[in-house]
Amino acid sequence: MRVCNFLIPSIVLAGAAVAAPSDATKRACKEISNALPKRLSYPLSLHYSSETSEYWSTLLRSQKPACVVLPEYAEEVAAAVRILNKYPDVKFTAKSGGHDPNAGHATVQDGVLIALRNIAGTTYDPDTNLAYVKPGGEWNDVISTLHKQGVTAVGGRLGIVGVGGYLLQGGVSFLSSQYGLAADSIVGWEIVAANGSIINVDARTQPELAVALRGSGSQFGIVTQFTINAHPIGKVWGGIRIYESTQKDAVFKALHNFVPNGQADPKAAIIVTNIVSALKPLSFIIFYFYDGESHPDSGPLAEFLKIPYLVSQTSAQSYPDLLKSNGAGASLLNSRISFRTFTIPYLSGNPGIYKKISDKMGELTANYFKNPLHLTAQCSVDFQPLPKAVGRMSQASGGNAMGLTDQDPDRLILEIQCAWGSAKDDETLMGISRDLTSWLDTVVPEWLSEQQQPLDTYLPLFMNDASADQNVTGSYRNYEKFKTLQLQYDPQGTLRTRTGGFKY
Repeated sequence: MRVCNFLIPSIVLAGAAVAAPSDATKRACKEISNALPKRLSYPLSLHYSSETSEYWSTLLRSQKPACVVLPEYAEEVAAAVRILNKYPDVKFTAKSGGHDPNAGHATVQDGVLIALRNIAGTTYDPDTNLAYVKPGGEWNDVISTLHKQGVTAVGGRLGIVGVGGYLLQGGVSFLSSQYGLAADSIVGWEIVAANGSIINVDARTQPELAVALRGSGSQFGIVTQFTINAHPIGKVWGGIRIYESTQKDAVFKALHNFVPNGQADPKAAIIVTNIVSALKPLSFIIFYFYDGESHPDSGPLAEFLKIPYLVSQTSAQSYPDLLKSNGAGASLLNSRISFRTFTIPYLSGNPGIYKKISDKMGELTANYFKNPLHLTAQCSVDFQPLPKAVGRMSQASGGNAMGLTDQDPDRLILEIQCAWGSAKDDETLMGISRDLTSWLDTVVPEWLSEQQQPLDTYLPLFMNDASADQNVTGSYRNYEKFKTLQLQYDPQGTLRTRTGGFKY
């Protein structure tokens, strides 16, 4: 698939290692343990060790809470939150799948971690065409369950991605040109609010709150169930292909032609991953998707398929099989991970911007990858088309916090990702990603001006791919409205000041 102050992980984590839980935190843990027997684990226990080690980014595994709560029902989450409200200085946070690589989002050093692993599972009602999805687990589980009914949910493109964080932060899907963001298909939320009450939000009767919940992250409460419109699905065509760096011009030409195709053929989707490493200075992995048993023989997707490749794993297959295959490589990573995001405009008259971004990333990483000790590290820029068709479907569903509408231009979301092994390299790799977005802050206005496009073109940041220091919610056009609404539902500031994640 993510706190606004600048974060230096190596310093933060080094300091955290010598800290200790406060007396208030210890008392809160004990009271939760008394109220919820057998649901709370302390360090050295099996459940504690399992929960604090199961993060996609190994960087987070050194973050150690004072205790871990493993509730099985919304009522148990509510009980824990009510107890935590008695201890206003105690930090806490909720964890769904553990895919977010940002320290402090699904981790809490010396605080209380509410792990939603056991609040998991999916059911489907064919009479209403609604799926009831709990936040624990990963998309492989959700999609496999729904597929047995011939339907699916708009969800993660790699099956290993966690459910809760993905849905709360928006969620771009292979199905987004047809149905909008993943959050746009949500019509109901069961939420444990900041005061520990359980509220049920219905998009029909509470449209303003529903829009805020579609992309604001976790700052309105801990969601214990999503009610989601399901969509029909059959066999799909897709998978990955790997290309040599010599195909860069052809890949970027095809990407430029593909982006505005969302309205003409909303069944087609891609992710173009441009990899930089010591072993392969520049290469590409492209994730392909077509909602049908065979890909089109003409048009922008077919243009990609004419490019010579090194490896192909594309085929007609079930949707669950595709997502499992897509996530297989990422699941093998045992690395420290960072994300960072940027949204760029689609400029029809300037097809060279993707190569410029690629070249800049190569330039920024050159010295790092010259070091033979960095052979296992890699960085990438993922080019993810966000066609205007997504905004049209988002608005038709009632709207989302990101503010996508049917008046949107075509855009691309960049995910800038690095993976490495040593804590000594934390600041170097995160600094490279920051340097790339700082450069983009400078050149994107120049590109817009050259193409006589408005400098205020709406380019909101995408929360799922963002770094903790990026002001994602500040990039939303309705920031002030959502900030006021969050204050209404959290007047004491419990979620704003004591839990992780992005804030208004």
